[in-house]
Amino acid sequence: MMKGHLAVARELYQAGEQTAAQPHFGHPLQEHYEPLEPAFETRGVAPFEDTLQALVDQTREGGEWGEHADAYQAALAAIDTAMQDVDGELREDVAFQGRVQLALLRQAVHEYEEAVDDGQFVNVPEYQDGRGFMLTAKAQLEQQAELFQASDEAAYEELMAAYDEAMAAWPSAEAPEAPVMSYGELSSSTFKLESLLGRY
Repeated sequence: MMKGHLAVARELYQAGEQTAAQPHFGHPLQEHYEPLEPAFETRGVAPFEDTLQALVDQTREGGEWGEHADAYQAALAAIDTAMQDVDGELREDVAFQGRVQLALLRQAVHEYEEAVDDGQFVNVPEYQDGRGFMLTAKAQLEQQAELFQASDEAAYEELMAAYDEAMAAWPSAEAPEAPVMSYGELSSSTFKLESLLGRY
């Protein structure tokens, strides 16, 4: 979820929406780091709060994205390092990775529900969060393609197609004039994703 926030923050920043990007750069710290900190300490994960804060501080200064690319990559690398602390057996467990996918998917759909009401956007940042979570879920799936394909290659191909179909609800980081899908339509679209992930 941290990576999802950062993904959409980068998209917004690169699109010239620097003000809209700022809350998303801060969300990994504000919404996720503190609740996870005891687990990091228990597992001996090196603290990376300062790395996340450095990205927030840098991007507040504005300027070209290239000036912040190193801080962004450092934040992603720190998150990835923390994620690698999961037991090796779980990293190679397709059922566990499927549950990670489901968690991101369900959170994205929840964010969309919060963003849309009566055919209009009532909370654009929630729409953006949902896009970030979906982009991250799909990227993780692509990175783990061999793991999922080895378990069920046909289901993997269907999963990728189903992600593309669901992503139509989030055509860009900047919200469209009106929602492309209702919450109900998105729920129907993502039901197929949930069913496919359940096969693992």
